[in-house]
Amino acid sequence: MSVSSPLSKFSFVGLLLLALALPAWSQEEQSAPPKKGHRSWMHLSDQDTIVPVSSVEWGTPDRWSLTARYVHFFEKDRDHKRWLNNLTVALSPGTDGGRLGVGYQGIFSPDGVSKPDWAMFIEGRAVLLRTWSDPLETEPNRTFVGAEIRFAPTVWFNIGGGYYRQVSSSDGSRDSLWGYHIGIGL
Repeated sequence: MSVSSPLSKFSFVGLLLLALALPAWSQEEQSAPPKKGHRSWMHLSDQDTIVPVSSVEWGTPDRWSLTARYVHFFEKDRDHKRWLNNLTVALSPGTDGGRLGVGYQGIFSPDGVSKPDWAMFIEGRAVLLRTWSDPLETEPNRTFVGAEIRFAPTVWFNIGGGYYRQVSSSDGSRDSLWGYHIGIGL
């Protein structure tokens, strides 16, 4: 299968994510049923969760992207807590680039995270970025390292920004850029 156009790459990545997620969704759950509002999450344990598609985003340099996320909750007893501390690993394949990030996520809910009417998310992470096709603000086939900060005032909207510095290039020059992402989801 030739994956040469941006739409083909995006479709291929989307189908790959669905192919990996559907077998897990169809497995019968032996433990307690998932909590309301978390039906699309795959609970590996009480403290470890995978969200196959947590966000759809537009931004620089990778244009459109999907984010899959692994979350490790540090607190075992999360009932009625207003603030939770988590480790996150996020993979964001896009039409013109992709990002792999590892970082800290805080979740705040004034009513307690176990029964929130509203929750806010903030995340800081180290990122490895690779471009391809026709990225914004830089050239294709470059690798960058950087840092991002992301904010989601609700589970339906997120915004983030980051600074990326090129790791290496064939001509010895090093490019750097500021990026941003706006998305639907976490």
